Amino acid sequence: MKSNQGAGGPPRGNPERTFSGLMERPVGKCTRCKAPAAVRLPSHNSMFCPDCFDQFFLTAVIRALKIVPLPREAPVAVAVSGGKDSLAVWDVLHRLGFETRGVHLDLGIPQFSEASIDAAREFAEKRGLPLAVHSLEELFGHPLPRIRSQVRMDICSVCGTVKRSYLNLLARQAGAGVLVTGHNLDDEAARLMGNLIHRRKRYLEKLYPFLAAAHPAQAARAKPLYRVDEAEIRAYTSLNHIRPAQGGCPFSRGATSTYYKTALLWMEGEMPGTKRDLLWGHIRENGPPQGDAFGSCERCGEPTGAPLCGVCRLKDRMENQDLKSAGRP
Repeated sequence: MKSNQGAGGPPRGNPERTFSGLMERPVGKCTRCKAPAAVRLPSHNSMFCPDCFDQFFLTAVIRALKIVPLPREAPVAVAVSGGKDSLAVWDVLHRLGFETRGVHLDLGIPQFSEASIDAAREFAEKRGLPLAVHSLEELFGHPLPRIRSQVRMDICSVCGTVKRSYLNLLARQAGAGVLVTGHNLDDEAARLMGNLIHRRKRYLEKLYPFLAAAHPAQAARAKPLYRVDEAEIRAYTSLNHIRPAQGGCPFSRGATSTYYKTALLWMEGEMPGTKRDLLWGHIRENGPPQGDAFGSCERCGEPTGAPLCGVCRLKDRMENQDLKSAGRP
């Protein structure tokens, strides 16, 4: 991270004044009940004690559920990475009375994947919640490190392709018609910024916290945390004694989303509420997407907008690379 000098650095000023999140010591009173405050939220011009912050967080998710319809009569699959976001959304939905089933895709990344599985299992066991763990090597035939070494493609894009496909499959196997992910305000605002800058109209139209199924074999996708940011999620997991896996994916270094998040963090420090205004304004103005009707992959039958799905195309690339390595035409 660069220094605080100049536009390239993080937000200037007193960190206790500019950043959201859990405070090391109380420096004010709760906006609601006047008890010692534990969490500061500059974008809402508020400070909360632990109990009032917990209510604030739950209320934010409840408000999100007004446009993120989750069924009460059927199970909901939660994509559980083991990180703070996925554990937080699983915890909140469980507290709100939804029947949830966790699904985890083991990417096979040394140390990182083991820590992720341990965090997900610890969370599920403490709450008596079902968790299905499947490996990418089991489903695809190769773990992510081998894919990375074989194909000359952006590994984050490749990972996104296989995760979307196999998490959809695991959601169906769990008997769920909706797949919930832990994407938050920072994730979605950064994605919106990137798509606006590069004028990716197709992706802009689909940037909405609930996407209905576009194929009989596809689960709807829901993002109930789109109203809360990463600092608020960190505070929620800490106050509720949730232990996520530490550290990010080692393959994500240099991902373009990091630059957009850094830019938004700087703007948020200078103008609290920027992320919220950017994302919520886009959602209000554009509404839910119409949704494209997907066809079926000619080879595996999974949902796709092309003759072959992304996973099958990736398999072909892997096989072609193996043939080249073996000296065969």
